[in-house]
Formats: sequence, structure tokens, C-alpha cells
Amino acid sequence: MRHIPLLLILLIFAINLPGISQTLIDTANPPNKLRVFVDGCDRRDGGCDMDFIRTEITAVDFYRDNQEADVFVLINDNRSGGGGRQYQLIFIGQQNLHAGRTDTLYVNNRQTDTDFEIREKLTRFIKLGLAPYVAKTQAGEGVIIDMKANSGVLENTEQEIVDPWNFWVFNLGSDANIELEELSRDVNFGADFNVNRITDDWKISISGRINERFRTTVQKEPRVDENGDPILDENGNPIIDEVESDFDVSEFGFGHQLVKSISPQWSYGYDLDGRQNTRFNYQFQVSFRPAIEYNFFPESEQNSRFLRVNYGVEVRNNRYVEETIYGATEETRALQSLRVSLGLTQRWGNLQVGYRLRSYLDDFSFWTTGLNISAEVRVTGNFSFFVRAEGNYVKDQIYLASGDFTEQDILSGRVTLPSAYTIDTRFGLNYRFGSNLNNFVNQRFFGRANFVGND
Repeated sequence: MRHIPLLLILLIFAINLPGISQTLIDTANPPNKLRVFVDGCDRRDGGCDMDFIRTEITAVDFYRDNQEADVFVLINDNRSGGGGRQYQLIFIGQQNLHAGRTDTLYVNNRQTDTDFEIREKLTRFIKLGLAPYVAKTQAGEGVIIDMKANSGVLENTEQEIVDPWNFWVFNLGSDANIELEELSRDVNFGADFNVNRITDDWKISISGRINERFRTTVQKEPRVDENGDPILDENGNPIIDEVESDFDVSEFGFGHQLVKSISPQWSYGYDLDGRQNTRFNYQFQVSFRPAIEYNFFPESEQNSRFLRVNYGVEVRNNRYVEETIYGATEETRALQSLRVSLGLTQRWGNLQVGYRLRSYLDDFSFWTTGLNISAEVRVTGNFSFFVRAEGNYVKDQIYLASGDFTEQDILSGRVTLPSAYTIDTRFGLNYRFGSNLNNFVNQRFFGRANFVGND
């Protein structure tokens, strides 16, 4: 009888042994890499940079389909009392070893923080939140402190990613706008689509856009007789007629780009574009521009700095709505263009500068050049300024329509007038003083209606 309890214990262990063995096997063979889906970053300001996050966190695979991810990362934000922003990071385990696990982190930023500082801090907290999940993967063995996976260690854990869409992404959109005033009304509607496939070696995109603008204006004009004298009513007052004028400004365009990377700094490709724009007198324009580009900094540093030089030769075929001032209704021209772009994102702020020089190959007297700059610089912790400016010297307006145009044609934007230059600027200053405490979030009276006009 003494042997019966011992036999029962052995029997229980024998029955549960497969389950215990299976648990040990699952633990001993963790998945290669963590699958992560991030939601909310596309609604953030410049501090939440998805490209920067993907570059800085290479120990995981980012998925576009939230159903396929092991961990769902939800990013919410609120403006805090000190004028800064508080990010809430919610890490939700969805499947496999992580199912049922949820963690929440908060990231507080000051109003004076630049986009560089915000995205760096936000990305660091995302790393901290993902660390417990990554630790249960084979990729965790090759993770250094900043959560960039050591490529040498990960060579044995990398596996081919099977994507049923083969990395193609599709976007469809539409929009409409109606503006009504006493003497005018505008109806605008548009639609667009975008298809792209982006990998380390290739960049392929196809896009299209259509816009239609219907504008009606009402002018009050006195009624006159055949001699030009005003006609009076029975009370002796001039009779005023309302004269309606209708205008239709349509725009249509498509674009296709293909780029091949041949080294960390060299790439080549082409742009194929077409558009209809009655404002610029284009019944239809199609252009093809092959080009080559050199980046003085490796692409691995593109989130912090880049200096790109791009040169291409372009062939354009123009069909015009009306005959141009040079007597053309259709023509094919060749151009050359040089583009230089500089971008810096540092702790002091960010700077982007672009330069363009373009000329027609058959007549160098038709050319244009332009410079644009945008910068946000923090002088001190509380004082900063920003500037955005663009200027172009224009000598190639070959599309200008001949003939006389009415005042309504010009006011409605139906035609473009000759111009030797265009300038657009915006700048401002910001100074903050008072409490630096930035931890409080107060959403009371948040539901106040925001009207387009004056409130």
C-alpha cells in the first residue's frame, strides 16, 4: 500500500511530461526577431519620425499590418501645461510569448525642445519599452545598448521576410471644399492615389492627382441704355443688375519615379511626369528626366544630415490651351537641371537649403534659378526663431498665353502673368518664460469648437 502514492505521483509526472517538454522547447527556440506595428506616429509633429525610428531600431521587424505583429505600439500625445508635449507609449503584446502583456511609458518634452531632441528622446523610450520583448528573441543576443542590432551576430538569425504584397503599398484619397460668400462661391474637389515600393536597393513610386475648381463671381453693375446712360427705376434710383461669371480651373497630373542605389552615396534613376494645368496654359505636358545623384554623406546618416547633388536631362512635350506669346501650340523641348539640397538636424535646431538651376538646351537664354531655405534655430533655452523663404529668378516662361485677358481672368487665377521673379517668405520669433514644470496635462474645455473663420 505504501507504493501506491509513489506510483500515482510518477503517473502524474508522466502525463504532464509532454506539456513541460513543449514549454522548454518553446523557450529554448525563441523567434528570430520581434514583429512590431506602430500606430499614431503619422499623426505626430516632426518629433515622431518613423524613418528615424526604423533606422535607429534595427533589432525588430516593423510591419504595416497590425494583425501580423507580435507587439502593437500605440503613440498618443497631449499638450502639457508648460506648452510642451507629453507622449504616451502603450506596448500591447498580441501573440506568441507576448500575448496579454501590456506596458505604458510617458515621455515629457519641453516647449523649447527641437524636433531632433524630441525624436531622439521618443525613440529612446520606444527602445526601453521594446527591450523586454526583444530579450525573448534570438536578435536580442546581438543588441547593444542603443538597440541597434550587431550585424555580425544577426547574420545567423536573419530570415527571409515573406511579404504577400512584395513590399508594395497603395494609398487612395479624395477631398472636397465649398466656400460661399455673398458675391462669390467656390467648389473644389480632388482625388489622388499613390503606389510605392521602397527597399534598400530600389525606390519605385506611381502617383496621380486631379483637382477641379469651379468659381462663380457676382458683379453688381448699373443698367444702362444704348447711349450708356443709367436706367432709373420709378423712384429715380439706378437699376443695379447682378452679372454672374463662371470659371473652371482644372488640374490633372501623374508621376512615376524609379531610383536604383548603386553605392551608399551614388544612385541613378528617372522621373516621368504628366499634367494638365489650364492656369499655366498646359492642355497637357509630359516630361521624362533621367538623372544621377551623389550624397556626400552615407545614407545611414540621412536622418541627421545630407548633402545631395542631382543632375539630369529632361525632355518635355507641351500642348497648350492657347497659342503662346512665341507662337507655339505644341512643342518638344530639352532641358538640363542641377539640384542641390542640404539638410541638417542637430540639437540646436534644423536647417534645410535647396538650390536649383535649369536651362533649355536649344536656347540658353531661357533659364531659371531658385533658392529656398527653412530653418528653426534655438538661440537659448527659451528663445528661438524660424525662417522659411524661397526666391526664383524666372527667364523661361515659354508657356505664357498670347492675347488680352479680362480682369476676371486674372483675379480668378485662370491665367498666369509674366513675371521676372517670385518671392515667398515667412519668419518669426518665439520667447518663453515662466515655469519649466512640464508634467501636467489638463484636457478641460478641450471640446471648444474651432471655426475656420473668426471665433
